[in-house]
Amino acid sequence: MDDVDFHHPLFLHPFDTPGTVLVSHRLTGVENYTVWSRSLRIALLAKNKLGFIDGVCLRSVYPESLRAQWDRCNAFVLSWILNTVSPDLSAGLVFASDVAAFWKDLKDRFSKVDGSCIFFLHRSIAHLTQGDASVFSYFTQLKLLWDEYTALVSFSDCACEVAQQNSNHLLQQRLFQFLMGLNETYAGVRSQILLMQPLPSVNRAYSMIVQEEAQRSFSSVLSPVPDPVAFSSTASGSRKKFTGTCDFCKLKGHKKESCYRLIGFPPDFKFNRKKAPPSALAVSSDDSSLPPPSALTFTSQQYSQILELLNKTQVPVAPAVSCAASKWISPMAG
Repeated sequence: MDDVDFHHPLFLHPFDTPGTVLVSHRLTGVENYTVWSRSLRIALLAKNKLGFIDGVCLRSVYPESLRAQWDRCNAFVLSWILNTVSPDLSAGLVFASDVAAFWKDLKDRFSKVDGSCIFFLHRSIAHLTQGDASVFSYFTQLKLLWDEYTALVSFSDCACEVAQQNSNHLLQQRLFQFLMGLNETYAGVRSQILLMQPLPSVNRAYSMIVQEEAQRSFSSVLSPVPDPVAFSSTASGSRKKFTGTCDFCKLKGHKKESCYRLIGFPPDFKFNRKKAPPSALAVSSDDSSLPPPSALTFTSQQYSQILELLNKTQVPVAPAVSCAASKWISPMAG
């Protein structure tokens, strides 16, 4: 067998195995064929095996001495592709022998680029917003949709001035789409970006938004919002209660300037007087205006009549005083 060097398409690295998974995306159907095929083509290009699916490295173009090596490489590439296809689809593909024909069969079955596919992709781009996601997650998802749209829709490779203007217009539209999907909390930095002349690229605008997001996160950590309850408690605790004596009423707890007995009681003031002990029944000079409590008084003649009645009943005096008084006071008072 002729020797093949490292750069030859038929070269296999000692670490290459049929069980290697080249890409994380698994082909599940029409919905992700574009992303899957793009990822796999990049991986095969890195392995120098892209010609096996493009039809460039055909078995017939190599001499007889390299046919066996070509069969090995063909089996390796076929295994790598099967490792990235969902089990439901790979069951009907294991009998393929030529990797180029196998790749063409997948493309014919799942590459459905029509108006409806482009429409739904374009609508997804237009309706995508940041929401609760971070700026990084939002931009990553948006860029993935842009790349998929670019892969489906062919653009001119012309380097003329008109083509360059169309390319600049497309990039400007993507800048506007990115800014429109941001939350309103970034309205300030968004206005600054739109006022820049010339308008920055999408990547430059993304960098500015990310810096703003990082600055807000850093500021929120260094300057936490004070607790309203704690602030209220601190403010109320800082006001010390007056413990001196009023010069007017001689009562404690307020000053002369705020004494209600001097300046008058407010209309909504509620009097809440505590009961005084028996030794404190003597009313002070401040309470002299209040009417004295009513009490039953007897003349000496009335006392004599009561004693005379008690003696006639011949009842022990001690337990009968209150009863006789309560029984005869009312008639005598009249």
